[in-house]
Amino acid sequence: MSWITWIYSHFFYCKRRLCPHTKRHIPDVPANKLPWFWVGATILDSTICVTDVVNNHVKYGTIVTSKLLSEITHIDDSAVWKYIDAKTLEEKDFPPDGIVIEDDTLY
Repeated sequence: MSWITWIYSHFFYCKRRLCPHTKRHIPDVPANKLPWFWVGATILDSTICVTDVVNNHVKYGTIVTSKLLSEITHIDDSAVWKYIDAKTLEEKDFPPDGIVIEDDTLY
């Protein structure tokens, strides 16, 4: 049984030494600071969830518009962009002026 432990420990030792460490992407804005709970695009009769993609690209001060969402997700401009408000949990259309991500940690 000890040889199995030896093989196991050496395998992971070699893996840690030879494989480069990959850094995990941490979003600039925590999810609990975003004004939405969910973001999606409606195309024809289907809805596509793009929350994770959008959350990973948003920074403080960013104005999130339909055009920006199309650029980030590579979804056609004809999509109807919707989000679920984090406070009221109501489904809403993205406003034409966009939504500004405010940094409330400065106050």
